Amino acid sequence: MKYTKTMKLSILEGAIYTLAFNATQGFVFSTLALYFQLSPVTLSILAALPATSQLFQFFAPTLYRFNGSRKKLITTTAYIGRSAFLILLFALVFDIKQELFVAIPIIVFNFVNSFTGALWTASMRSIISEDLRGKYFGFRNTMASVAGTLSFLINSFILKFAPQRIGLIIIYTLSSSFFLLTAYLLAKHEIPESSVKDYSLLLPLESLKNSEFKKMLIFAFFWNFAIQFAGPFFSYFEVAYLKIDYAILGVLSVVNSILASLFYILFGKISTHFGNKNTLRFGLSIVLCIPFLYSMMNQQNYLYLLMIDIVIAAFGWTAINLSYFNLLLQVAREPAEFYVSTHALVAGIASLIASYLGGLTADALKDIQISIGNLEIISGYNFLFFIALLLRISVYILFIKLDFGNYTRKMTFREMSYRLLTRNFGERGL
Repeated sequence: MKYTKTMKLSILEGAIYTLAFNATQGFVFSTLALYFQLSPVTLSILAALPATSQLFQFFAPTLYRFNGSRKKLITTTAYIGRSAFLILLFALVFDIKQELFVAIPIIVFNFVNSFTGALWTASMRSIISEDLRGKYFGFRNTMASVAGTLSFLINSFILKFAPQRIGLIIIYTLSSSFFLLTAYLLAKHEIPESSVKDYSLLLPLESLKNSEFKKMLIFAFFWNFAIQFAGPFFSYFEVAYLKIDYAILGVLSVVNSILASLFYILFGKISTHFGNKNTLRFGLSIVLCIPFLYSMMNQQNYLYLLMIDIVIAAFGWTAINLSYFNLLLQVAREPAEFYVSTHALVAGIASLIASYLGGLTADALKDIQISIGNLEIISGYNFLFFIALLLRISVYILFIKLDFGNYTRKMTFREMSYRLLTRNFGERGL
């Protein structure tokens, strides 16, 4: 196979990237936010930047036109974006507690890295044939989950036993080093060039002529809005409000990653039989439970609810992460950059709006407390998560009504559950 070396390097790069990227998410980022005393609105916007910055992917085809080389552009943007965390490390080392030193590296990383992601995604569509995508990306995501397990374990150990500032310095030193290593690995990839060289700024909008893709964009907008509205506050709620021990958070994250690794293998095999839309619908229905659990969570019951959450999250999100990406590639046509960049623009706009509104809502609700006796049972964050639940339910109803035309038969939730339990996949539900 022509791109065998690149496929292997991509798996390694994905695993190391996860080691680095986990320092920008979850309880580590929440700890960073507490250290720099970020406001709810700032926290919401910065935490949502991985999704929000997708809107800049829209300009990737135009940037490619002036550059002329996918590989050169991928490598250049990777080095620029992934070295930005050295600024944050500088602030931590010299104890400069200003929001700007958090905002600048995160903004630069996410916006520049969005170009890397857009061109990488388009390239992988050319490298990996459609019949191998489910299996390949299932295995790649499994390796990334294994790396994620290791990073969660290391990060939780560091934060538990080291002073907060020293712990953050160690974590972001490791993260910056791993990010630079991934840029080096991307430079070793063999990247095919696009079949189309004549780009203009508005040319990616040609993808809107594809009716199936337009339906994908409708779903992408509302789904990203529903996810990012309260997304940054799940981990912040655990660290700042519930004050959960880092050892517990580390163990829960490790268990979640182990389960996700197993489920990626499972869904990598069965997505071909269920079809991407059926698999995605299955995952969406499962993760509806997550904001529901958090809407009931308090300092008395969080451990039991989090144990349920890690199983649900691992199962549901593996199905979503794998099938969403594959469905996007399935409805896309060549040149893939048009579709990837237009999708990123829509998802990024939705995420930007949601993160701002979510931050304002969290700021308005944060001081609400409802207690029975000396027990506080409901906080403003619980109300925020309940709103997120209603948003996700609305998007799920929308999704099941959309017809992408890329499957031969719809499967009921009952049938998919039965086939999973019995491992009897039988007739395909493409």
